[in-house]
Amino acid sequence: MSQLRTLRRTNVFLVCGVQFVLFVATLAAAPQMGRRTVYVTALDRNGRPATGLTADDFRVKEDGRVRGIAQAEVATQPMQIALLLDDGGHSLAAIRQATGQFVERLQRRAEFSLTTTGGQPQTRVSSTADPRQIYQALQNTFANVAPTTKFLDAVLESARSFVRRRVVRPVIVAIVTEGEELSTSRADVVLEAIQQSGAVFYYVGLGAPITSGTQPSLGANRAADSTEYESVQRNIVIGSAPKNSGGRSEQVLRPTGIEPLMLEFAAELAGQYAVTYETDSARARLEVTALRPGIRLRAPARVGEK
Repeated sequence: MSQLRTLRRTNVFLVCGVQFVLFVATLAAAPQMGRRTVYVTALDRNGRPATGLTADDFRVKEDGRVRGIAQAEVATQPMQIALLLDDGGHSLAAIRQATGQFVERLQRRAEFSLTTTGGQPQTRVSSTADPRQIYQALQNTFANVAPTTKFLDAVLESARSFVRRRVVRPVIVAIVTEGEELSTSRADVVLEAIQQSGAVFYYVGLGAPITSGTQPSLGANRAADSTEYESVQRNIVIGSAPKNSGGRSEQVLRPTGIEPLMLEFAAELAGQYAVTYETDSARARLEVTALRPGIRLRAPARVGEK
């Protein structure tokens, strides 16, 4: 009889244990309501950063479902900006000047890192809030004789660094002279890293766009004799990352066009809105629209990991 009671107790405990585990698993699988903040660029009819917007001026949808907006205000969270500069062309002086103006406009609003992409990517300055370090590095950066760039490799490392450091408001700003791309990084890997980091991607291409790489000669016997594949991968990233992240991609034919664009980028970033809304999705397609007439918005196309 004693053994029978013990067996019954054991069975009861086992059943209760299984039910408890199932209950916990159900809670873990159920969507948890929380809040998410996205950073949105709002422009008026003249293309200038819009002011005076409130939560009533935005509508947020995730996977087509309207989300309740808790708050919308001009962003005050400091940015972490990765500057990727091509030092392999003849326009380095203009690039340095434009970058210095960009940093000056955003000092005390951001920390900056500086990487050059001509030839082999090189980190000149790790993340710092002191703009003098960036200015000094710009002055000490001289033209690289390499006519090629490993731009995608530098983008990938910047995005992964943001993920490792759990950066809240990451931004990538790149100025690249159009030329042959020698990165080994695939476009899908780079795009996924940018998505996971949540970085806004701004790009300035100097010169006519390169739509193809070097074709291998008739005597070539190895893939490395061609940069066709690498150029295609780069164009995929440039064509997708700015739009999907809420950033911009611009092309200029003359070096004098770089500085005005960089000043526009700085003004847009300084005037971004932080829109906080209710969500129960770990990842989703995002749509942010303006309810006030005459306002154009740029926002990430997706939130969360892929």
